[in-house]
Amino acid sequence: MLVGNKCDKVTEREVSREEGYSMARRLGCDFIETSAKTCVNVERSFYSVVRMIRANREGGFANSRGGGKKEKKKNRCNIL
Repeated sequence: MLVGNKCDKVTEREVSREEGYSMARRLGCDFIETSAKTCVNVERSFYSVVRMIRANREGGFANSRGGGKKEKKKNRCNIL
C-alpha cells in the first residue's frame, strides 16, 4: 500500500493524486491519501495494512484489489 500523507495541505502538494495512483499501479499496490491533522483515512490505511500483514502470515498475500485472492508465498520484500 502506497500512502500519501498530508492530503489536507492541498496548496502545498508536491505529488499529484494522479501521480500517486500511477506509482501504485506500477508497484502493483493500492494507493490512499491520508491526513493525521484532519483524521482522513488514517484508521482505514492502518487497518488495511494490518489485514495485509495477517494474510501474509497465514501463508498468502491478500491484495485488496485482488478480491482477497491469495497468492503462493514467495520470497519477496513487502514495503510497509
